[in-house]
Amino acid sequence: MVPLVLVGAAVLGACLVFGYSSFVVGFALMCVGVIGLIMFLSTPGMVRRPGERETVIEERHYIGDQEEHRRYRT
Repeated sequence: MVPLVLVGAAVLGACLVFGYSSFVVGFALMCVGVIGLIMFLSTPGMVRRPGERETVIEERHYIGDQEEHRRYRT
């Protein structure tokens, strides 16, 4: 819903600045569509590289006194 409101605001703003005509509406919609497509494709979720689908959870187990825990903790 929010992207549609932003597209409508961009087209309305273009019409207020350049006057209402079918050329202005079409050109504004084309520009907003291209910018939206570029933004959508540049999101980190779309660019998947090999090995990025897995989640690595690091688990550390310490044996000994609490002082040893503090000494090796990063």
